[in-house]
Amino acid sequence: MTKTRLALLAAFAAALLPASPAAAADVPRIALADFYYLDTSGEPGDRDSEHRQRVELFETVLRERIAATGRFEVVPLECALPECGVGSLSVEDAVDAAERADADYVLLGAIQKISTLVGTGRLDLVDVPRRRSAMSRVLSFRGDSDEAFRRAAEFSARNVVEADLSDAADAAE
Repeated sequence: MTKTRLALLAAFAAALLPASPAAAADVPRIALADFYYLDTSGEPGDRDSEHRQRVELFETVLRERIAATGRFEVVPLECALPECGVGSLSVEDAVDAAERADADYVLLGAIQKISTLVGTGRLDLVDVPRRRSAMSRVLSFRGDSDEAFRRAAEFSARNVVEADLSDAADAAE
């Protein structure tokens, strides 16, 4: 093989390798808190198990969609309580837990079932080092089904991934 071909092959192989650790360090780390769920619909019957599964579906889809974009590295949020979210932690405690996880951001959220047709929620992305809001969104979605929760999670992930965090980055410099 000629030197030129070897150089081209080496360059091609290098392009296929994963990014260097320094490049990976440039990707902000995000911790996702457990979502708080509140049912104020007045609907008869015990549907706690069904709702818990839907919130877990929402969190899984949200986590997977955010991670798949490569915009953030998703890291686990751990605390001493069974749930690490706004239902059991203060915002300050959630930010402290994210700081221990070496996260740059923590995503907090809640979902409220208003009726069998309407759900609402809130997303808050907190800049951990600066301890201030980086993004806040109010959600509204139709339906109390797996598909409705999946679509709401996908929409939420797009909001997080597309959030303009330049103000936070500029202020940190």
